[in-house]
Amino acid sequence: VSARVISKGGTGTFSETIVLDIGSNSGVRRDMTVIAASGLVGVVKSTTAASSIVLLMNDPSFRIGVRVAGKQDMGILLGQGDKSYSLQMLSARSAISVGDVLLARGSSGDRPFVPGVPVGRVSYVENTVGQLTKEGRVNGFVDLNSLSVVSVVLSAVAGDPGDALVPQAPRPAPTVTVFVTPSPSPEG
Repeated sequence: VSARVISKGGTGTFSETIVLDIGSNSGVRRDMTVIAASGLVGVVKSTTAASSIVLLMNDPSFRIGVRVAGKQDMGILLGQGDKSYSLQMLSARSAISVGDVLLARGSSGDRPFVPGVPVGRVSYVENTVGQLTKEGRVNGFVDLNSLSVVSVVLSAVAGDPGDALVPQAPRPAPTVTVFVTPSPSPEG
């Protein structure tokens, strides 16, 4: 169900939240996934009859299990309070690279997270020998500072969509080449 963002800020417990104009009267409950057109926004933390508080994915307390698109490598994405996120892969042997897309792994009963929702793109990978896990940084797909309309997932589609929701890689703009052939100017 779609909702308008009516305010952004923090609560006593969380620093990065938004308030939506829908609540339990619209079927919204705690621990439901909140998305925008390009990917994950956060999770519903509380509701009233006509409003909901959403914990944004950049909040320092935010954690989500993620999977690398096209692979089965898994990790945990952690909010950092800014526009990028910390990534901790579950294995140091995880084959992740800059540019890889991360998807929500999903939760038991699809709450709080439905599987397959695009989360972000890996922007940095730390390759330190001897570490038990591999770490990196991720840029989220959604600009959390310019949200006006979001959607709350009331019920998930049966089954994991796999990589079906992976956004297309941006295509480079075509290069335009102009050839100029000098010609004698008429004198006259």
